[in-house]
Amino acid sequence: MTRLRPETALVAALMAGQSEAYAEMYDRYGSSLLRVARAMLPHAGETEDAVQDVFVSLVRQRGRLALVIDWDAYLFAMLRHAVDRRLAKQENERRHLRQLALAGEQRNPAPPETDESLGAALAQLPAAQREIVVLKIDGDLTFAQIAEILQLSPNTIASRYRYALEKLRNLLKEKP
Repeated sequence: MTRLRPETALVAALMAGQSEAYAEMYDRYGSSLLRVARAMLPHAGETEDAVQDVFVSLVRQRGRLALVIDWDAYLFAMLRHAVDRRLAKQENERRHLRQLALAGEQRNPAPPETDESLGAALAQLPAAQREIVVLKIDGDLTFAQIAEILQLSPNTIASRYRYALEKLRNLLKEKP
């Protein structure tokens, strides 16, 4: 697939923040960026988010776009950075889950299959609930502290935590 280099008028429109210019850039590069992201990320949903991150970065860095000489290299480098950030975040979540499992093991030793079950159950929680559980248990933070970190009300944090614990109980009960 041949991509046309953005002409000066399109770069000027990107720098001005015109949504039509970003739509045109997406039309030119979007499918290639998605294909590359699919090869780099293990989860399909993450690929679209990574490409979206590229376009968000384009908007944020629009004042520097006139300096771009090679758009292919620039956009795919941005994609690589977006993918790296997502992979690092996933690894960080896995590390937190392992730490949570270890903390639970230290408090209440359980057979290894239970630790694996807990990790699997935690992985099934929505990201927002999983984050609160990890911050509460592994981080040993109060609801007020978590609320400050996540910029939500303490009541919302407490509710999500309760829902997460309920889901964990149900998921662990379902385990054969």
